[in-house]
Amino acid sequence: MRRIILLIGLCIFPCLPAHADLDKGTQSPQIVRVAVTRDARELSLMIEGRYVLRNPADGQVLQKASHLPRSTIRLLDRGIMIGLKVYAVKRIIIEPNRDATIVLNNRRFRGDVAIIRSVSNRLTAVNYIDIENYIKGVLYHEVSHHWPMEALKAQAVAARTYALYSLKNKTVYDYDLTNDIYSQVYGGKNSERYRTGLAVTHTSGLVLAYGNKIMPAYFHATCAGMTEEARELWNIDIPPLRGVPCLFCKDSPHYTWKKNLRLKDMQQVLNRKRLKMGLIKDLMVVDRNRSGRINRIKITGHKGEELIISGKDFRELMGPNTVRSNNYEIQMKGYYVDLIGKGWGHGVGLCQWGAFGMARQQFNFRQILAYYYPGADLVDYHTVMPPEPSSARAPAQPLNDPRPSKEPR
Repeated sequence: MRRIILLIGLCIFPCLPAHADLDKGTQSPQIVRVAVTRDARELSLMIEGRYVLRNPADGQVLQKASHLPRSTIRLLDRGIMIGLKVYAVKRIIIEPNRDATIVLNNRRFRGDVAIIRSVSNRLTAVNYIDIENYIKGVLYHEVSHHWPMEALKAQAVAARTYALYSLKNKTVYDYDLTNDIYSQVYGGKNSERYRTGLAVTHTSGLVLAYGNKIMPAYFHATCAGMTEEARELWNIDIPPLRGVPCLFCKDSPHYTWKKNLRLKDMQQVLNRKRLKMGLIKDLMVVDRNRSGRINRIKITGHKGEELIISGKDFRELMGPNTVRSNNYEIQMKGYYVDLIGKGWGHGVGLCQWGAFGMARQQFNFRQILAYYYPGADLVDYHTVMPPEPSSARAPAQPLNDPRPSKEPR
């Protein structure tokens, strides 16, 4: 009966407002800076087609050529070495012609690439890419390109929103995003597929906003019954991220899971983090939040030691791929413990397998987004972001420390 009521409610749930009918031809492309390699000793580089190497400090052209055969990039005391040529700079911008492609560590990239000597005296490569091509290189790593098109469109909007939300610190660091789970996995042209490309094109420019600002559109694999409230994990409290019941992800292969952990290994992890604990005797859930996920866990040692830790911190300590979610039961088994859980991910925002289930039941991407982000507006990002310079080339900027990893998406 509950399922029937929920489905009826979704049928009459108001669609998110359509985005503004802007003349996209007059809008500057939004460039994002993605660190595709960080702190490497050397890089492999090949350029298929004409290109320019430029010093961003003064705009000077360092080299022009019709192509670059496979070469190794290394650091020397006097500069950056590409192949057998040494450039006495701390940063080089590679600017390919429109029909040329940069191949870095066997991955093909659109746009420009900055080669940077980092503060740790290693090599960092940053891809300057327009937001739409960036999302085309992301979607394949987030969802299957064989999924229903409406689920792919919903994911495209969420990924675009999350990326542009991350630009709030762009004037401070050498990059806005990393190509890992702490931002979004990005594979460049190698990761582009026809159907995910269509999903990006059909939702071009669309983002989620709340209060006329781009919101943090978090997403995860499987919520297993109810999405999480963002305020339970981070200092974020807006209506679109307060959690909703979900009956659509039951076909997910991650709906349930089980993990057996050795108590000795758990003790060692805690001690490495300076959380002093002897041989562990017992684990128990202290309390849970509204979504059923664990708020706090009490760990007891054989000598009476006690440690109360948040469920979020416990999951991070043990590893997010070991403890797949924060919703599980604990069964003690002598020197071992079984965690019997549901879902995969932090649970906030879009449930990817829920979007898959909704799309299979003929809900469109606007309805999917309205359900998982209630109260959010669907708008063109140009209406909620300040205008950017029209140049798509990488600007000259001082070197900065790399941004520390923050909460995973």
